[in-house]
Amino acid sequence: MTLSRKEMVKKAALDVLKAFIIGVAAAAAAAIILFACGFLFGSFQIVNGFEVVKDGLLLIGAIGLFLVAGMLLAKGKKENADEKKEAKNGWRQHFSVVGLKTVVLMISAAFLLIASVADLILLNL
Repeated sequence: MTLSRKEMVKKAALDVLKAFIIGVAAAAAAAIILFACGFLFGSFQIVNGFEVVKDGLLLIGAIGLFLVAGMLLAKGKKENADEKKEAKNGWRQHFSVVGLKTVVLMISAAFLLIASVADLILLNL
């Protein structure tokens, strides 16, 4: 079954949006955990909680971007083997067009976005 160009673009946009929403949800969960740790171990001050959230999410987002950069640098037959493996384990059930690199990139971008929101809140406290 071949898709038209318009349908392919629409499915790709939906996949990217789905990956970004998953990233925002994961970043929000990590932010709640990091805030609780920063608040509890930082003398029960809200500023310390947001500082830990900002630093932790920036670290996770940066590691994700380094992971994507390494994936982009790796070339060869290994990539084809990974794509076959992804198709077997159900990857295509969730993301029909985009690949692993795009999903990891969008999740990392979501972590960086939530970190910038935490920094904005920290700036206004």
